[in-house]
Amino acid sequence: MKQILRISAACLILAITCLAVVATDVDAQVYNTSRPGSRGGTWDFFLPLPYMPSWSATGEQGSKIDVDASWGFGFGLGYNISDHFQVNGIFSWSARNYDAQIMQTDGTTRRYGSTMYTSTFSLNGIFYFLEGNISPFVSGGAGMTYIDTSIPTGVGNTACWWDPWYGYVCNNYAPTKTENDVSYNVGLGVRFDINPQFSLQPSYNKMWIDIHKASGQPEFDVWRLDFIFRMM
Repeated sequence: MKQILRISAACLILAITCLAVVATDVDAQVYNTSRPGSRGGTWDFFLPLPYMPSWSATGEQGSKIDVDASWGFGFGLGYNISDHFQVNGIFSWSARNYDAQIMQTDGTTRRYGSTMYTSTFSLNGIFYFLEGNISPFVSGGAGMTYIDTSIPTGVGNTACWWDPWYGYVCNNYAPTKTENDVSYNVGLGVRFDINPQFSLQPSYNKMWIDIHKASGQPEFDVWRLDFIFRMM
C-alpha cells in the first residue's frame, strides 16, 4: 500500500509539473507587478500538495501515539465570488506511519507500529487582502475526516481469486478500527498569480479533529502548496 501511495504521489507531482508547463505556454509572459486578469467570477481547480510534520498525542490512562511526518495529495474546486473572496471544497488524503503505546488492564505497557490512513473533505472560505497578482490571504473551513488506524477489530477473512497477471491469489483481510470525525481548519498564506491560467499558493494551516476519547482536541500543523489552474 505504501509503495502504491508513493507511486501515486510521484505521478501526481509529474502531472502537476506538466500542467504548469502547458498553462505557462498557453499564455507565456514575464511575471511582473501588472495584473494578469481579474479573479472575480472565475473557477479555480486545485491540486494541493500538503506536508504534515511529525505529531504526538496522549490518550486515556497514559496511552500515547507518535506519528511520522508525511506528504499527502488531493484535489479541489473553488469559485471566486470576487477578487477578494473565494469559496472552495477540497478533498485530500495521506498515509502516515506511527508508533503507539497502549496501557493494558494489568498496568503494563506495550508498544507497536502501524500505518494510519486519513482522508478529509472540507468546505472553506478564503479572503484575499489585495486585488493584485500577489496577495496575502487568510482561510478557514470545516469538514469531515475519515481515519483508518489499521488496528484489527475482529477475526480476519481469506479471499481468493484468479488474477490475469499473477494467477491464483489469496489474501487475508481483517476489519480495522475506523471513524469519521468533524474537523476544522484555519490558514494563512500568499497567492502568486503567475499568469491568467496558473497560480501558486503556499500556506501554513492548523487543523483540529474531534477524535472520540482523545485527551483534548488533537491539532495538526499542515504546510501546503496549492497548484491552481483557473477556468475562465
